[in-house]
Amino acid sequence: MNDRYANPAERQRKKWRPYRIAIVLAIIVFMLLAPEVQNGNYMDPTISDGQVLVVTKSRYSAKRKAPEHDKLVILEKTLSLDAGAGDNIITRVIAVPGDTVEVKNGKVLVNEEEYVTKNGIKGAKGNFKSTRLEGNEVFVLSDNRSVKKYDSRNPELGLVDMREIKGNVLFRVWPLNKIAVMKDR
Repeated sequence: MNDRYANPAERQRKKWRPYRIAIVLAIIVFMLLAPEVQNGNYMDPTISDGQVLVVTKSRYSAKRKAPEHDKLVILEKTLSLDAGAGDNIITRVIAVPGDTVEVKNGKVLVNEEEYVTKNGIKGAKGNFKSTRLEGNEVFVLSDNRSVKKYDSRNPELGLVDMREIKGNVLFRVWPLNKIAVMKDR
């Protein structure tokens, strides 16, 4: 049947259908994803200053699930150690509840084995005494291991309650020549 002969109300509904679909999709994307800009060099070489990331809005707890080892996550702004900066912290989960973690003699040990990221980053400056993680605790490290301000080696941040994780890093979208899926980095 030709659209010319359909009733006017039906034609009007068909006319607005693509817009309704776009609005519903935009709402879903806004609820599940968010942009994030890296401030600082503490995640070099994986994520550099000024790069734009897309993150999922994910929540964790001991009752639901823990983040995976090596997962790049975003911590709540309330944990930011820069007074007034209001920036989220992008970091890497190294150990989860039940794990024992230690930083000693330039090595990161998780469950008494040297920890190396999937992209080959290993070692860390400083010391962190052997600690077994309990409840909702996770141990996080920056990829630039010479900077410990934004990771669990810093006593001001310390072990992080996984409920303070607000999302996971999915993609790097800026700069264009560095677009990448961040899942295995």
